[in-house]
Amino acid sequence: MIKRVARSILDSIADAGEKFLDLKLSGGSTRALVGLCQDLISHKGVASGIALARQVVNQYQALRNEDKLSFFMELRERFGPNLEEVHQAVKDFERVASPDAVRALSQKTESSRRKLFTRMNMAPNGTAAIVSLREDLLRFTREHPELKAVDEDLAYLLTSWFNPGFLRLRRIDWDTEASVLEKIIHYEAVHNIANWNDLKQRLVQARRCFAYFHPALEDEPLIFVEVALTKGISTSIQAIIEDENPSRADADSAIFYSINNCQAGLRQIPLGNFLIKRVVTEIAHELPAIKTYSTLSPITGFAKWLANERAGMDSKIVNDENREILGLIDDPTWHTDPEKCALLKKPLSNICAHYLVNVKRREAPRNAVARFHFGNGASLHRINWLGDTSEHGIQEYHGLMVNYLYDLKQIESNHEAFVKNGEITVSKSIRTMLS
Repeated sequence: MIKRVARSILDSIADAGEKFLDLKLSGGSTRALVGLCQDLISHKGVASGIALARQVVNQYQALRNEDKLSFFMELRERFGPNLEEVHQAVKDFERVASPDAVRALSQKTESSRRKLFTRMNMAPNGTAAIVSLREDLLRFTREHPELKAVDEDLAYLLTSWFNPGFLRLRRIDWDTEASVLEKIIHYEAVHNIANWNDLKQRLVQARRCFAYFHPALEDEPLIFVEVALTKGISTSIQAIIEDENPSRADADSAIFYSINNCQAGLRQIPLGNFLIKRVVTEIAHELPAIKTYSTLSPITGFAKWLANERAGMDSKIVNDENREILGLIDDPTWHTDPEKCALLKKPLSNICAHYLVNVKRREAPRNAVARFHFGNGASLHRINWLGDTSEHGIQEYHGLMVNYLYDLKQIESNHEAFVKNGEITVSKSIRTMLS
């Protein structure tokens, strides 16, 4: 409601502002849009500025996909820092290293793209439009890495705009408005929600769901986490999501079993780490009997990595001793055969421990989920055999799941050790597997 009123007010201001502008537009034209962007950067008036921002947003949204790529290329080429001005500012700083020279150098090195995006944000629904624009941009950056400079400017601004201090944490329950509940169903990407009854089971009794919202995206969850209150640390996702009668009478543990980013345009904007710590605080305040906080996490990418190791002849992990046994996982029904499970359990679990702890990418764990939780200050507590026997779980990570433990007394020290030195905290059982 508040969002609709605010947008109506901005639309009224923009309508009034258009009277002061001479807008001659050709719909869908990249050249016309670039001209509008230049006008928006240099414009001074407030009402007419909002009108220009609205026109920029509308013109961008009218572009075809290939024209959006052209537009991003124009942003890269024409809206970056002025290199001659930067060079002169550097010379001025070297001549007199004063606070004024530092400020001037900082201003000259900042691209005009940031100013453009900031002013586009004045448009009615401007924040949502910019998040959507970044979603478009991210689709191009893999094939066009030269656009990363544009994305860096967007990510810088979005990290500031979506600072946790501006975000609102809401508990999602069965009484939450239907429009939000529909989005929870839609955005759930870890463990599919089949229907409304399935959703209800995740929101009642010993279940919790919390989401972050932004004032400018009132009805749009940014990220949400699902929590099960259990007796002891859960080892199986099926035991959680298929439990039709959860009871929290004897619960002593909170299990974070699904974390979902809802806005593709906010990818790599740090929201999840703050969310988990906020939820821990909320649950600790509501339920003092909960003493243990842990995840039950998938190991996305493990099966693909192991397949590559098995295909290569120079692997340090797959050797003559275990190659034949590992071949048993090629049977899609291996997990239903007790004899095959008995043969596979130890080598597959040990290899998984190695993958999570020792396999790196740029000196950080290759596995994104592990990297996320280690960065949050969690420790690798346990690898759970056949923790996910769904078709997806068997195909993606051979049914293995992981508990990352959030020890309230160790979170900050673990976080500092990981960020500063890349140190990973693991349990005694994991160290034994690694050895």
